[in-house]
Amino acid sequence: MFRGKTIAFLVVAICMILAACQPAAPAATEPPAATQPPAAPAATEPPAAAPADTEAVEAPAAGLSCAPNCEYSDLVVGFLQTGSEGGWRAANTASFKETAEQVGLTLKFYDSQNDLAKQVAGFHQFIQDPDVNVIVLAALETTGWEELLQEAMDAGKVVVIEDRRIDAPETLYATYIGSDFAEEGRNGAVEMCTLLEGMDGKNVWELVGNVGSSAAKDRGQGFREKMGDCGIEITKSQTANWSITEGKQVTEAWLKETQDVQGIFAQNDEMGLGAIEALKEAGLVPGEDVKVLTFDATAGAFKSMLAGEVNVSVECNPLLAPQVYDAALKAANGEELPKWVPSQEGIFRATDPNLQEIADGRAY
Repeated sequence: MFRGKTIAFLVVAICMILAACQPAAPAATEPPAATQPPAAPAATEPPAAAPADTEAVEAPAAGLSCAPNCEYSDLVVGFLQTGSEGGWRAANTASFKETAEQVGLTLKFYDSQNDLAKQVAGFHQFIQDPDVNVIVLAALETTGWEELLQEAMDAGKVVVIEDRRIDAPETLYATYIGSDFAEEGRNGAVEMCTLLEGMDGKNVWELVGNVGSSAAKDRGQGFREKMGDCGIEITKSQTANWSITEGKQVTEAWLKETQDVQGIFAQNDEMGLGAIEALKEAGLVPGEDVKVLTFDATAGAFKSMLAGEVNVSVECNPLLAPQVYDAALKAANGEELPKWVPSQEGIFRATDPNLQEIADGRAY
């Protein structure tokens, strides 16, 4: 009897021990609470943060961390200059360096040496530089900037385009400050029409700048829009890359083919000055036998106008730094800017009786 009770007791104990080693059945079969679908109304409502995310992709961030109290001393500007191809560019560079000292901002200057690959590398350098919070771009080419501009935006940099327009969404930069190059070209055509008035022939040779730049594209386009009003025909056109040397070389080559030319349309002063040298060496009188139109209105052009060799120079103002830095500070403080701030410019003629006085009062 005692043995039977003992055996029964052992059987019950063993069963209890085995049961304790098994996972609880309900816990193994019930799904985790987190996998259950949410209530229908919550599933159909959009997340509250979605509109803000969309806006951040479409437009630049509203200012720097110091906004709305940023001062010039808070700005570290990385300036991507095209190069040093002539008097205009030298004056433009000087404007940025001198004005930076005057207003008290920090300027990091990068000379792209007229090399697009170097300019792109410089842009990357400024994006990665933790101190730089503003990037100013004088673009060598009009296209191919979208990815870099987006990277700059993502890095919290303010970007201002100066001097030359680019083909990129306006949401990727704060503003463009510079000339209306197409209007300059149209004005140039009107001036050339006046210079060639009454002549039997109206053959004009065009010296083109960097063919990928907005200045070259737009000046050429604008000139063509108005030259038909008086019957001008562009009989020769070739790049001379903004250079006196190349301007002379190209014109020399053309003059060996023919001297049937009544006007030179040089897209900057330097190329026009080179053409003048070639005309004189060929026995022609620049400004009389062949009318000469240039763009930029630098000191070299004024000297040649006073000598009667350049007839007209259409101004392109290089002293853009005050406008650029002002725009950068406003953008840093989160202010909305117009997407184009035009520079103030004029047209200068060799026949102006006050030309010497004007030339004496100019800074470039």
